[in-house]
Amino acid sequence: MVEVPWGALASKPRVAESLIGMLLLRLRPMALPVDGVGGDGGRDLFECNDAGELINYEIKSFTGRMVKGRRDQVRKSLISTAQHQPDHWDLFVPIDPNPAELKWFEGLRGEFPFVRHWHGLTWLNAHFAAHPDLVRSGVLSSSDEILKQIGEARAERDLLMRGVPDFADRYAALVRRADEVSTHYSVRAASSVDGTPVIEIIPKSQYIPEAAQITFTGHVIFREDDPEHALLKERFEDAVRFGGDDVQLAAGCLQDFIVAAPAELGISGPAVLETLQISQQREQLDPPAVAVVLVREQEMPAASLQILFTQRSTGLSGGRLYGADLTGAFKAQLRLDASRHRLRFQMTFDPPERAMPTSYIPALRFMAAMLQGRSVELLLSGRAEFSEQVSGFAGLMDPDAARRWADAFDDLARLQSLTGRYFQVPEGFNLRDAREVRDVLALLNGERVQLKAETVSVGLVGREALAHFSGDFRHQLAAVHERAVYEIGGNEIELGTMVQLVTVDRAVNLEEASQQLEREGEATLDLRVAAGTSMVRYLGSELPGPQ
Repeated sequence: MVEVPWGALASKPRVAESLIGMLLLRLRPMALPVDGVGGDGGRDLFECNDAGELINYEIKSFTGRMVKGRRDQVRKSLISTAQHQPDHWDLFVPIDPNPAELKWFEGLRGEFPFVRHWHGLTWLNAHFAAHPDLVRSGVLSSSDEILKQIGEARAERDLLMRGVPDFADRYAALVRRADEVSTHYSVRAASSVDGTPVIEIIPKSQYIPEAAQITFTGHVIFREDDPEHALLKERFEDAVRFGGDDVQLAAGCLQDFIVAAPAELGISGPAVLETLQISQQREQLDPPAVAVVLVREQEMPAASLQILFTQRSTGLSGGRLYGADLTGAFKAQLRLDASRHRLRFQMTFDPPERAMPTSYIPALRFMAAMLQGRSVELLLSGRAEFSEQVSGFAGLMDPDAARRWADAFDDLARLQSLTGRYFQVPEGFNLRDAREVRDVLALLNGERVQLKAETVSVGLVGREALAHFSGDFRHQLAAVHERAVYEIGGNEIELGTMVQLVTVDRAVNLEEASQQLEREGEATLDLRVAAGTSMVRYLGSELPGPQ
């Protein structure tokens, strides 16, 4: 596959931009290029689609990161392209945005609502992969490359005279033949992430006669003086004994390996292994095994959580059951060591990336109940199989933190129910956001909410207004917001009319405001909030009487 040498093109911005423009003209047949003489007006190409929408395309050759100077260039292009009043504007640049850059780009929509897509490095590479001739003709034009292209083209023509249909027919024939190689195994071809061919040998049934089984013999070596090897050894032994998680061993750990397999597979004999990955396909339990995990304080249950064990694995010494609660946020694993007649129970909290607030609450309430002095008990099919003190479970959330988060998600779920605005837990939602949710709930409940503030700003029109804030004073200011809106993680919660009260006792920038009034006829005055008072908010429009 011909790849675009973006690094080399960084010093040739016109070549890089022309190359991207050629790709867009191929992908968007209705697009037209803009003659850049005298400026391109913030667009390198544009098109009017079937819906009558004007779409402007801007191309940048930047590589690396979108630093401030480059952001300024993009904003300058947006100012220019706004003159054309486009319906959409797309940016094409060989940079995949990081979170900060994506936030900046999304923030542009507040000023330029027509901003639509950032097509970055991954998007460009994927589309150029389907059009290698563009890269070859636009970049790789040396004589050596041309000869290489001719050789590749001849080889491809010799193999696939009819193109894709020929490839499909030949591949289907190979799949049929591979399935006929062995009575007990199917052979499948795949590709790794980097494009390396991968051959999979898959049993056709669960029962394989001993004579037909594939076996590996050899030595696995771990260095005793290496902490990483000690951990790797523990994982390796765990996988062999109980069918644990996947383990990958490098060539330095592998010696004298020999493969024994049915002759028709053709893989028997000494094997030089670069890596060896040990994994086991987990067996699905149908129906799942239903269990209950209890937190007990003496004899009384303090909290419980239902667990569905849906998978199992087996090894030389026993096996494992794998399960989760109904939301999938609370994972559980039960390991049976048959040789020692011992059970080991593990729990982890693995919240989903995207979920409604109610999905988190059961697991959080359960962890909040896991206080010192209590015990955890596992009931499987109604019978207690395991019991251990809370201190034996590491890696779970601190009970106090779990309680605070459970309260936060409870409040968020209640706010959604009261307002009818349902949305998943916002990315980056924190306990400060949770306090704001509680304030909104209090307002909806008819309560007054107090907020800490040191200063407030008021707009003054006319010098006579300044007289109210000269010298010593103590004023209570009131403002009525006709449309109060709180934003929770990008989701707007509209509350209607709201009153805001604050008591002030000193002008902070009186001289500056006076000068501004003299120059402009209006000014912004900063006022100190009186000591011992807070800013107060409540819903409605009724103001307090004069004080």
